[in-house]
Amino acid sequence: MCASDAQVRSREARQDTTAIRRIAAASLIGTLIEWYDFFLYAAMSALVFNHVFFPALNDAAGTLASFATFGAAFVARPIGSVVMGHFGDRYGRKVAMVTSLVTMGSATVAIGLIPTYVQIGIAAPAILTCLRFVQGIALGGEWSGAVTLAMEHAPPDRKGRWAAWVQYGALAGIALSTGSILLLVETLSRDQLLSWGWRVPFLASGLLVGVGMFVRLRIEESPVFRQLDRDTSTERFPVWETVRNHGGAVARVAGMHLVVVAFATTLLTFYISYGVSRVGYSRTAMLEAMFIGTSAAAVLAPALGGLSDVLGRQRVYIGAAAAASLGAFPSFVLLDSGHLSGAVAAVLCLTLPVAAAFQAQGAYFPEQFPPHARVTGAGLGASLASAAAGGPAPAVAQSLMQAGGGRPWWVATYLTVIALISLGSAALTPDVRPARRPADAQRDRWVGARGRRSPQRSGGPVAASAEPRAEVGVAATGEPARRR
Repeated sequence: MCASDAQVRSREARQDTTAIRRIAAASLIGTLIEWYDFFLYAAMSALVFNHVFFPALNDAAGTLASFATFGAAFVARPIGSVVMGHFGDRYGRKVAMVTSLVTMGSATVAIGLIPTYVQIGIAAPAILTCLRFVQGIALGGEWSGAVTLAMEHAPPDRKGRWAAWVQYGALAGIALSTGSILLLVETLSRDQLLSWGWRVPFLASGLLVGVGMFVRLRIEESPVFRQLDRDTSTERFPVWETVRNHGGAVARVAGMHLVVVAFATTLLTFYISYGVSRVGYSRTAMLEAMFIGTSAAAVLAPALGGLSDVLGRQRVYIGAAAAASLGAFPSFVLLDSGHLSGAVAAVLCLTLPVAAAFQAQGAYFPEQFPPHARVTGAGLGASLASAAAGGPAPAVAQSLMQAGGGRPWWVATYLTVIALISLGSAALTPDVRPARRPADAQRDRWVGARGRRSPQRSGGPVAASAEPRAEVGVAATGEPARRR
């Protein structure tokens, strides 16, 4: 009988491991596609869109206008976090993930079909800006829904590891978008790139979305949300509950996310433009440096993801923000060397600290909120940071460089200040991760505290009843949650 029980438990453990891997894969591929779409636009705004949609302006003004359309998505992201967060906290994490993926993919394919300024005049950049706004709405709730789903399926002592796989998808998506543009630049002439070549990666996104939809429709809903649904403890309007009762946590999340979004958008837009127009790199050389740097960050990302389970979310985030603040000035010194190796080192100065912070926030941000406000809270905080620093960052950097006589030191100062703000926000944000111990021991601690039993098995995804009951009514930060 004992042997039979052991075999049953072993089989169930394998099934649970397979389930969490399926959830992680679905979250990863969807996030990869959405961030591929998002940052494909970023790189194109630095290389192509100023010529295709703003040909009447000179190079500097056209680049600035192109960066402005890029920022439209960041203005839309808070709206998206409210809309998609409503779906995620009220109707399910899976619903939000599928809706955001379809929305993002549709907008990206449509961008690839827009006529140019020469063909339809001012309507071309107007349509471009509207579609970019739709992209921002989609991304506003995608990330928080994906990391919440992965985290809520994971064992208590491995939430950081499995949530980090969602973050890995974002880094891989950035590397994929950069690699796609590099391939176009190396195989097409400038005229071919500006006439039709730039459309190819946008249209190809439609195929990627089909793959992502196939994978995401096959996953199970979060066990934590299913428990909330049975308890009828989902909020009718999650955003109001989040703002009223967890506004402090939203503000801290926004402050921490500044370093990620400001550094990433500046790197993928302004750095390319600065390297080509000011330092004298070829477009191919700058894209190669970007591709190598972002790929290195993507390769190291899985290892960085598990650090927050071992060292703690707060420690990892503070260390990453500190490294980012120290890397801004050296990155420009290396970039100004004019050598490809210097450009790669410059990119690594920024991508590695940002990757470490980005991997840690996968579990760190959702843990600051109770389950019924988790998608909305994490998404709203990140989106507010994106609107405040992500969207304006390329245009701000361009303006600061012009104010500095063409030199980048005011830009480096700006990035350093952003990193220090994130460091201070992380210092004020508690680390509320479960203790690093086996899942059964963690379950027994919760059972003892609440005087009830849980069927959760060791090593598998956390069942709804294995979540701390306090999280349903009280946020991890100790702030009371209002229930409908």
